[in-house]
Amino acid sequence: MDLQQWLSLATALLTLLLGALSAWLRGNQRIAARAASLIAQAEEEYRDVSKAGGEKFAWVVDHLYQVLPAAIRPFVPRPMVESLVQATFDAVEGYAALQLDKLTKGDPHERN
Repeated sequence: MDLQQWLSLATALLTLLLGALSAWLRGNQRIAARAASLIAQAEEEYRDVSKAGGEKFAWVVDHLYQVLPAAIRPFVPRPMVESLVQATFDAVEGYAALQLDKLTKGDPHERN
């Protein structure tokens, strides 16, 4: 193979890799948004049940895993879905705590 063929092959592989990365990032954003929606749904479903954190988590993971296309499921292990749900929950919880803090203490940026 000469240099021109190597460059063409490298360009094609780089294009394929960047396309796959772009598709994964877009898909990951949609899955995270769906996870946030399912977390809110689980909160509503289990609002009358005390100490149902584990049940809610399992409910969200089960529903999110079912949303994944069947062709993708073999490549997305359940622990990966669990990690995504936990990360989404942590982000939502952090945002809620920040908003609560602003309400109770006042926003220091608004004092100027």
